[in-house]
Amino acid sequence: MKPNYQLVKTVYKWDYTNKNLEEDILWSKNISPLLGELSNNIKEICQYGFTEMVNNVIDHSEARELIVELIVDHLSLEFRIIDNGIGIFRKIKNALGLEHSKYSILELAKGKFTSDPENHSGEGIFFTSRVFNWFLIVSHKLTFEGLGHQEGTLWEDISDLDGTGVVMKIRKDSTIRLSDIFNEYANPDKDPSFHKTRIPVKLMEHEGESLLSRSQAKRLISRFDRFREVVLDFEGVTQIGQAFADQIFRVFKNKHPKVHLSIINADKNVSNMIKRVQSNR
Repeated sequence: MKPNYQLVKTVYKWDYTNKNLEEDILWSKNISPLLGELSNNIKEICQYGFTEMVNNVIDHSEARELIVELIVDHLSLEFRIIDNGIGIFRKIKNALGLEHSKYSILELAKGKFTSDPENHSGEGIFFTSRVFNWFLIVSHKLTFEGLGHQEGTLWEDISDLDGTGVVMKIRKDSTIRLSDIFNEYANPDKDPSFHKTRIPVKLMEHEGESLLSRSQAKRLISRFDRFREVVLDFEGVTQIGQAFADQIFRVFKNKHPKVHLSIINADKNVSNMIKRVQSNR
């Protein structure tokens, strides 16, 4: 019989009542002392992600309770933040008047959305999902998974989690730097504001639906005018309709000429349809 080798994991868990919590105090008092010797870039990413996600619970979730777990092994660090609130996808659905909670995923992927614009910028989840090696949000049978810079997987699960669960995992040898991710979506030399986003268009496809209609396109381009550059990632999309393409690449572009639309990972069929509607400008 071959020996079975497994990494030794240490699990820490805290239960909190969501009353008078301060995310920076939870970090400095409970989490930071347990992390040991880490490179500065890993410490910074962990502090940023933890405090942003805990603050979301405090300010937005309407939760009564919060559970925090830290799982440490020789290779990685994993954070789990679970609340019993309204659920992040339902919160966004209600705030934007969306037809289905699924469409909330797309708004998270875009960034710059918050249900409390006076006090928040809507950047926390956007950047946190991009600096950790693995990022996951689960709420009410919906799961959104991000994997480094290739975020964009959505699926429905039979299990039903009341509230919201966030899982963030990073390797201790990760070379990602928080400042590099910030700079990727801004221009530090000209304008340090968050002005660029990248959208995995495949998030628009639900239950085999093809991307054919103007209504689908309008959901996709909603709030694009808040950015100066939008990168549309067509990875995994094999077909789009004329109306869908026309609404984005002719109608929207004519109305918002200052918003630069970039296209990546488009196959031949998608590229040809985009060229077709662009030729009608």
